[in-house]
Amino acid sequence: MHDSDTDALLSLLPFAIVTFIVFLFAIPLSRRKGRGFGYALLCLVPLVGTLVLFYLLSLTDKQVLDRLAALEGKATR
Repeated sequence: MHDSDTDALLSLLPFAIVTFIVFLFAIPLSRRKGRGFGYALLCLVPLVGTLVLFYLLSLTDKQVLDRLAALEGKATR
């Protein structure tokens, strides 16, 4: 590899590190929101990952939805 190739790869390293950190953040977030692991994997795709992360953040937690469903079930009886 030439020096220019190495420099090009090293310039992508911060972007790759930030993308990986977002991916690690999205794994428990997708589980908490009741979504599959695929949503966390989508966070590895540049630009799409940011949109998926904002989508996951906007969802209501699955635990809250389950508790609400249980309350509604008790109220209808």
